[in-house]
Amino acid sequence: MGNLRHKVNNALTLFMNGGGNNIPSRHFRMWAYRRLGARIGKSVIFRRTELLEPQKLIIGNRCSIGWHCLLDARGGITIADNVNISSYVKIITAGHDIRCNTFNGTKAPVVIERNVWLATGCTILEGVHIGEGAVVACGAVVNKDVEPFSVVGGIPARKISERVHELNYEVELPPLLY
Repeated sequence: MGNLRHKVNNALTLFMNGGGNNIPSRHFRMWAYRRLGARIGKSVIFRRTELLEPQKLIIGNRCSIGWHCLLDARGGITIADNVNISSYVKIITAGHDIRCNTFNGTKAPVVIERNVWLATGCTILEGVHIGEGAVVACGAVVNKDVEPFSVVGGIPARKISERVHELNYEVELPPLLY
């Protein structure tokens, strides 16, 4: 029975990443991702976003994940409440050990705290913890933890500013057919 369930989940994941993620109904997409084991609060994943191993994905409430993102949850991804992930963001939790002569695979979880903004096209690498209220600039590559309320940018990402600490907003959820 477990083997059949695994095959069905793999088939549904392939379907979703191969075009099902473009169906213009966020309700269908959220249903499918939850069916695959993702734990998603009242949030939205926009169209054309790919998920790897969705059963290792946890998303809080009032999160918006933009178009064409990659959520590689093989090592685990936890996203707290009120997080804005802009389009073309990549969160990668698996890789390879280039110092190992057998090129062993590696995995480490990514944790994103509440009120974070990941701007367009940034990349978050395995094992990174992004603190509350932090901002990652467009195109940045984050390979180390980000302190709360920091603004980071560049390759590799470095602190460039500080964000206001008293945040008072909620991420808006889209209309029905998104």
